[in-house]
Amino acid sequence: MKSIFKKRIRTTAVVGALAGVLTLGLAGSAAASSVPPWQLEVCSWGSYQTNVYWGNGGFMGVPPGQCLTQMFQPMTTDTAYEYVTVYVNGGGYIKGANLNIAQGGGLATGGTYSAPYAWTF
Repeated sequence: MKSIFKKRIRTTAVVGALAGVLTLGLAGSAAASSVPPWQLEVCSWGSYQTNVYWGNGGFMGVPPGQCLTQMFQPMTTDTAYEYVTVYVNGGGYIKGANLNIAQGGGLATGGTYSAPYAWTF
């Protein structure tokens, strides 16, 4: 009985690891098209809340370990740039990015409160 139990744990661990690799592989190959058109997706992978600002008063507070999506009103154009700035909640500026929301824009943050960084996807 012990060996069956260990085998199940190992099998579960292997399946979980493979699922993680597949997920990372998909996320690693993400392009702008991974975010649907007319949406902004922001992921906060650091140890802090990410505050995002855009346009005329747009704001989104993204808790650590989460992604949030903001939808924009579709228009009949394939280019609609929105300047987005990200900050550490209660801290300083991390990055600004000009994202083409018409094609879908993504931005993620990582690091720690004292050493944050950001990238677009």
